[in-house]
Amino acid sequence: MTNAETQLASYFAKYEPAMVKLGKALRAKLRARLPGLFEIVYVYESQNALVISYSPTERGYEGVCSISVYPRLVKLGFGKGAQLSKSDPNKLLQGQGKTVRYVELNSVADFDRAEIEALIADAVKLAKLRLDPNAKGAVIIKAEAQKQRARRATKAARPSVAS
Repeated sequence: MTNAETQLASYFAKYEPAMVKLGKALRAKLRARLPGLFEIVYVYESQNALVISYSPTERGYEGVCSISVYPRLVKLGFGKGAQLSKSDPNKLLQGQGKTVRYVELNSVADFDRAEIEALIADAVKLAKLRLDPNAKGAVIIKAEAQKQRARRATKAARPSVAS
């Protein structure tokens, strides 16, 4: 197991077994469905969320899809979800953000539904990606850099004490 995989496993370990099982199963499905894309891992402690973005670059915000694991639910997110929502005949996409929309998934069977596959296919098409089934994507942990930025921001926000 690589260092990134070990770190990711430690992030998953913070959740209830049912959420871990669902999150890991959905991760495996997305890796198979989106070969060659980077898995960018974020931990949002304030929201108690583990997010894995599937991106053609090393930048998570350019991700086509993501999975977000919370204590009681898992969301399948779409980076260009606002654009996708125009072609969402089943009105599955939720959220009010400028760009991102999501679908709550309660089981692996939810992921396998034809309308979810249609959303993923449309997201790939919208991103103008050609997926290579032989490509290997890397796992990139951004959680630590995130913590360091937060500490720097907190430190910078403190008023300086004059001597």
